[in-house]
Amino acid sequence: MHIAIIGSGNIGGGLGRAWRAKGHDVTFGARELGDADLTALCREIGARAASVADAVAGAEVVVLAMPAKAVDDVATSADFAGKLVIDCTNNVPRGIQATSWAEEVAAKLPGARVFKSFNAQGAENLANPVYGGVRATNFFCGDDPTGKKLVHQLVEDVGFEAIDAGGLTAARLLEPLMLLWVTSSRALGTRDIAFKLLRR
Repeated sequence: MHIAIIGSGNIGGGLGRAWRAKGHDVTFGARELGDADLTALCREIGARAASVADAVAGAEVVVLAMPAKAVDDVATSADFAGKLVIDCTNNVPRGIQATSWAEEVAAKLPGARVFKSFNAQGAENLANPVYGGVRATNFFCGDDPTGKKLVHQLVEDVGFEAIDAGGLTAARLLEPLMLLWVTSSRALGTRDIAFKLLRR
């Protein structure tokens, strides 16, 4: 699968490593193509770097893994119409909200099929989401049935148990999980924690 990842930090880089290991074609969309860290990452995993517009144009799936404040600039830098977009960004205010950041991202990307995922754990889990032989859970949500199959597979390819949480409005519940993860991590004094959904 041809995947464009906008952002090459801990989350973007971690996803890129995991997906390249599964044989997916990865292109990092960036404003500074000569960045030394980006060049080293691409060389390490066999990915390439391109402008945001070029990366998006050639992708089947686009992953937003940059700071939330950059979404507006990215939204106007490329044509996202018809693209399957996975929003990993976090922009979560405290308290119950009438909408979600993912729904706002969808409004900024007319015609895109936006999903929420990979926003509620530390980057360490992207490298190794298995605890004592048990795969951690990674939730995703979105409205496009065909896109759900692709996102499910991409979550599994990282090594998580993929759980479909419903339509994009479920992002209103998934996004605050980031706050719970951070609070739990600080309370326990470790980033080696993950969520797990148990079923009978």
